[in-house]
Amino acid sequence: MRLRISKREIEYLKNTILGFDSDADIYLFGSRVDRHAKGGDIDILIFSKKIDRGIKRKIRVAFYREFGEQKLDIVVERDRYSLSPFVKTILPKAVKLG
Repeated sequence: MRLRISKREIEYLKNTILGFDSDADIYLFGSRVDRHAKGGDIDILIFSKKIDRGIKRKIRVAFYREFGEQKLDIVVERDRYSLSPFVKTILPKAVKLG
């Protein structure tokens, strides 16, 4: 599957997120997984018990410094066995990064 995000951006996000939680599972979802879609922000879903609001901010700031400011939405789900309705909706089309 062809994603609308560079390999460098993917690797940077993975390395940054895993630096905060080496057990995290990371997914890309939304328009960036649809090669026919136009524009769109970068939507990331993270399964993690360690990543909180402060760490999400650090991930965004690090990404902006490396790639310039762009829309980066980060959703953190703490319990993969009790998914929120939103995550249940997006997960089937999400692409695991790495």
